[in-house]
Amino acid sequence: MVATRAVPGFLPSRTGLGFANRFAPGPTLRLGPIDPSRIGIGNAASGLCGGMSWYVRERFEAGMPIPNVADAPANGTPLFNALVRRQVLSLDWLRTPLRFWQMGRRRQTDAARRSMAAEWPRIRAEIDGGRLAMVGLVRHAGRNPWLVTNGHQVLAHAYELDGDAVVLHIYDPNWPTRDEIRIAGSAAGWSQSTGEPLVGILGLP
Repeated sequence: MVATRAVPGFLPSRTGLGFANRFAPGPTLRLGPIDPSRIGIGNAASGLCGGMSWYVRERFEAGMPIPNVADAPANGTPLFNALVRRQVLSLDWLRTPLRFWQMGRRRQTDAARRSMAAEWPRIRAEIDGGRLAMVGLVRHAGRNPWLVTNGHQVLAHAYELDGDAVVLHIYDPNWPTRDEIRIAGSAAGWSQSTGEPLVGILGLP
């Protein structure tokens, strides 16, 4: 028997941001006259998926409409700055990148089992409670810490559970307005319907 649950009223095409996670190169933050993006830190071109997901969840939970914006906001605009602030929050004092690295350094079979045993229950609890769940998509395998930047953050708004196999319905900032994007997984492995690599998942704050 398939168990299903969804957050009422949420649909990416209606309640997600209408632009993709593709921003022009430039610093997300400046330290006085210093531009950290020059050394590869805080470049908007690397994406703001965590900030976008956090922003969408925040607006939805507050019952506030999402801005009707079709193009990614320019660096320094109010919406851009709002996304950057939430991107910083999504890093959870750098605990989030550390968790991405820890999952990615596992063997892929171990990462798949860990995702199902420890991370999926966190995500399920959020959705069962009627809340959108922040989900980390671990897309690197290995110990190299720089590979953590391949990770991605999305929002799960519904699930289908059939035995030990789960399908998550997600809002993915890389695929705006798309309602059919899915993550499927079990202790044997994980995949995304768009074909992007997926080693495992994380239930994020």
